[in-house]
Amino acid sequence: MNKHDYDKLVQDIRKHDRLYYVESKPIISDYDYDMLFKKLEKMEADHPEWVTAASPTQRIKDPISKGFKQGAHSTPMLSLDNTYNTEELQDYIARVHKLLEKSHVPFCAELKMDGVAISVRYENGLYTRALTRGDGKKGDDITANLRTVHALPLQLSGSSIPEVLEVRGEVYMPHHAFQEQNRKKEEAGEELWANPRNAAAGSLKLLDSREVATRGLSVVFYGLVEAAIETQHEVHDYLRHHGLPVFSSHHHTICSSLDEIMTFAHTIEKQRDHLPFDIDGIVIKVDTLKWWSILGTTGKSPRWAVAYKFAPEQATTRIREITVQVGRTGVLTPVAELDPVFLAGSTISRATLHNFEEVTRKEIREGDWAVIAKGGDVIPQVLEVDKTKRPHNSRPWKMPTHCPACGAPVVHVEGEVAIRCPNLKGCEEQIIRRITYFASKDAMDIDHLGEKVVEQLVKKKLVRTPSDIYTLTATALAQLDGFKEKSIHNLLTSIDKSRHVSLSRFILALSIRYIGEETADILAKETGSIHQLAKTSQEGLLAIPGVGEKMAEAILAHFKDPHNLKEIELLLHNGVQPQASQKTTRTDHAFSGKTFVLTGSLTNYTRDQASDLIKDRGGKVTGSVSKKTDYVLAGEDPGSKLDKAQELGVFILTEKQFEKML
Repeated sequence: MNKHDYDKLVQDIRKHDRLYYVESKPIISDYDYDMLFKKLEKMEADHPEWVTAASPTQRIKDPISKGFKQGAHSTPMLSLDNTYNTEELQDYIARVHKLLEKSHVPFCAELKMDGVAISVRYENGLYTRALTRGDGKKGDDITANLRTVHALPLQLSGSSIPEVLEVRGEVYMPHHAFQEQNRKKEEAGEELWANPRNAAAGSLKLLDSREVATRGLSVVFYGLVEAAIETQHEVHDYLRHHGLPVFSSHHHTICSSLDEIMTFAHTIEKQRDHLPFDIDGIVIKVDTLKWWSILGTTGKSPRWAVAYKFAPEQATTRIREITVQVGRTGVLTPVAELDPVFLAGSTISRATLHNFEEVTRKEIREGDWAVIAKGGDVIPQVLEVDKTKRPHNSRPWKMPTHCPACGAPVVHVEGEVAIRCPNLKGCEEQIIRRITYFASKDAMDIDHLGEKVVEQLVKKKLVRTPSDIYTLTATALAQLDGFKEKSIHNLLTSIDKSRHVSLSRFILALSIRYIGEETADILAKETGSIHQLAKTSQEGLLAIPGVGEKMAEAILAHFKDPHNLKEIELLLHNGVQPQASQKTTRTDHAFSGKTFVLTGSLTNYTRDQASDLIKDRGGKVTGSVSKKTDYVLAGEDPGSKLDKAQELGVFILTEKQFEKML
């Protein structure tokens, strides 16, 4: 026995892992595989100096984690915009043609996995790190857990392995593994997983990687962070060459038109029920990778790709009654209480009816038989009712005139669809939902403070406002049902940790109407502090990119309310320290006050990177060339903007000239 024999055995086991876990084509029995593995363990016991992190024996050697660390993504992990019909997809294609100023654009269409998005890094061919998507900028470090997934190679194969390779993909639970996990849960008397995606996500969150190894997870890759490759369809071959699991060749294709994309979509949709894993549509990507930087991104989504979601599965059931749910901003939402029915992997007993106008338009009544679906395969909703089966004594449903939670007369603001309970400070249901939202992962991110706990805190008069959270003591929490020493310690620790929060999360947590995550981030960067935001005028707010009249009015109204101002001061007094990301714009640079237009693809920068460099130096970037344009930065394959610049006599910068001016 020598090192050569050991290396060959490692390679053989890796080959069998791939044949079994990736290609589903094992060529040896489980017994023979086990014997090879035992032989490897014996070799490593005799020669521990031969063992590397890439050895198959090292998949589950990591100790139990004490919690997940966060890791920053080298480039943001974006989520896709969705389309649901040919008209929306045609509009997307037309936008791509317009932005690229090209009449012919090839697309790569591929499966849209219904799993957990991840980013994986290899250094000198060895697996070193894995992150979940998280908030797109940073995610949970699941390196130890992903190591247990047999489909993941711990060492890359093939020739010309790069020094660093970062790949994007998805972790999923195959149907056979999902069924086995639910069988075990049923035997143990535990609640079953609703669907394979939830099962995969829950498994990745386990702190014991040895337990993750028993879950039967798999992984597939479809993207590169950086690549000297020209097209997306070549990415699949490149990844396969290095031993990474990818889509089979008939699960991705090149399309040149809407008809070709829809032909592929219909083909895949027919296969959907026969695949060994869940998908919820296809993804359409601009195939030429250098065009991605030209198209750039909008918000949290790329312009170079879009998802086409398959029509959701449907089911028919009876509406027992229509109840009303009160939201955190006082909006009353009618909800259909259903006879339970199984749909798209889970049992449905409630479906949103959105608003009173929706109920009226669809003529939905209590006792009706309804067709329900999952919007985006997630939120159950009523599509239509069967009026032929309607009971003879049924009556049109009416929205209550008083809040079902607090009894206050409801109001219908002119110009709005929503009907609201105006009792913001006294309606217990609103208080519960606002505090739950305040503590949610996207806002203050207070672990162990979910809706059920908040409900107890509010009903026991321990908490009425978000600032009350930061005055809770162990003695107070001991009054909650099921709260013992450990759960009390965990919640107090989470509360204390949340005191150090970004300004954007803090703004989001305040529940200002119309202000979502993206706008909160913009407001934080533009104003720099909560006090500065509070005193910004309407004109100042409207000057902030992305802030419209409704948003500005809502922000002004929020900060004019003495109750809201007092609550913010109490939060700060109780130790909450919102931190803003510093915005620095130079005024002494050659770009200061100048207007730029970008066209074509740059070699060393994406379109967004070049724009940020210009803005950081006091310049402005616009989308069209005019007499007011100072510079047009032209890369490879420039479009009609270059012709317009030449026609108007605008100064045209090459990338080299741009870098010198930087």
